[in-house]
Amino acid sequence: MHYFLIIIGILLLLFVLSRHLSLKKEIKKVKKQLDSYNKREGNKKIDIALIDQDLENLVAEINKLIDLHNLEKQKRMNTEAEQKKAIANMSHDLRTPLTSIQGYIQMAEKENLSSEERKELLQIASERAKRLEILLNDFFTLSMIEANDYEMTIERVNLRKITIEVLMSFYDRFQEKSLEPEIHLPEKDIFIMVDETAVMRVLENLISNALNHSDGGIAITLQEKDEEVNLIVSNNAFNLTEQDVQHLFDRFYMADRSRSKSSTGLGLSIAKSLMGKMDGNITAQLNEGRLVVICKWKYAK
Repeated sequence: MHYFLIIIGILLLLFVLSRHLSLKKEIKKVKKQLDSYNKREGNKKIDIALIDQDLENLVAEINKLIDLHNLEKQKRMNTEAEQKKAIANMSHDLRTPLTSIQGYIQMAEKENLSSEERKELLQIASERAKRLEILLNDFFTLSMIEANDYEMTIERVNLRKITIEVLMSFYDRFQEKSLEPEIHLPEKDIFIMVDETAVMRVLENLISNALNHSDGGIAITLQEKDEEVNLIVSNNAFNLTEQDVQHLFDRFYMADRSRSKSSTGLGLSIAKSLMGKMDGNITAQLNEGRLVVICKWKYAK
């Protein structure tokens, strides 16, 4: 019996030693994989043999951290790529009016011009300068909105009232284009929790976009649906493609630059950033030749 206990003890000791060595081997394996990951030699997750539940749980948590790190890394890369693209686009859009302004001023400085010709050239240069000012203001606005410390005053506001006020401010522009928008508003007031100035800017940008780029048939609809408020701006857009719609909220994106002399390509980006700051959502879709932009908020009772 004594020898039997000794044998059992030896077997248990061997088992413990074997398990200890196995765990040590797996820990070294985990450390080696982590070293490889930290040296940016790969993004592979940690892999171990099924040997210990606690070690498996630890590795599972490490793998979650790796997933989060990879996700943040991808987001950072996407942001950097977007910023580089935005800077390139801004450089191009700034250079174009600047070159134009310089060219018209140089032509206006020629001595053999009549006063009428000189006046016309300076007028064109002045219009280009105004477009440059709008571009810089829009870019500054977008940068401010996307800053982490951008403050908003969130309060209960009457979206129906705001929509009417904004539409009234566009009366002259609709008249200039001989357009009469279809307006569908509920009879009762609809309230949402937002920043009033920001909502007005979103609606102004959406209507401006429709006026600048649409083929007519502009419609503005406000509706309450399932505790949700939808503000819909739609217009005919026969030349627009699905690919255009996918990039509609990208900075400086203009599907048809030949018709965008009064646009900076930042209006919808500003609208999207403002909607995000107010916990709202903005989407766009193409429906049988019509561009439909939908803003959504939660209804505030």
